[in-house]
Amino acid sequence: MMSTTLMLAVIVAVPVLSVGLELAGGSNISERHHSHHDTYVASSASTRALVVGMVFMGGVGLILAWLCGVGVFDAHPNVVLGFFSSFLAVCFALWFAMRRYRVVTYDDHMVVTPFVGRTARIDYEQITSMRWHHSWIWAGPPSVDVLVDGRRVAYLWGGLDTDEILMRIDRYDVLV
Repeated sequence: MMSTTLMLAVIVAVPVLSVGLELAGGSNISERHHSHHDTYVASSASTRALVVGMVFMGGVGLILAWLCGVGVFDAHPNVVLGFFSSFLAVCFALWFAMRRYRVVTYDDHMVVTPFVGRTARIDYEQITSMRWHHSWIWAGPPSVDVLVDGRRVAYLWGGLDTDEILMRIDRYDVLV
């Protein structure tokens, strides 16, 4: 079982760390167009919304744990601290994965850095199929699975501008 000190440290450190990293990350423009490549990343509005949520939930967790400690609510403070520290750890992992994800398109290939895992370099001419991927979790635009020789090598997340990415790839002959 996690100690009270560790849970308090998580509740305080995770929001502070995410705020610091978000501010240090600069202006996370969703699409950066350069002369020889385009970079697509999660929008700064969505990553900052997660950071604001983490700061808010960290504060609520500390206040509720304190209220439970002084007897206002009939719950043990460790239960409240356990919930909020777990919630913040999951939100931080989601935020970190969203900040990591990026698609860089060049004239003849693209480089995809997934949420988790190794970066993949895909030559457009090697793509054998691209499939729309509708998810029940993500309510936004559909994502795209990129396949080479029947094996999925990249996932183009619908949170990015997939239409722009597909126009840059220019392989509508393999889009199912």
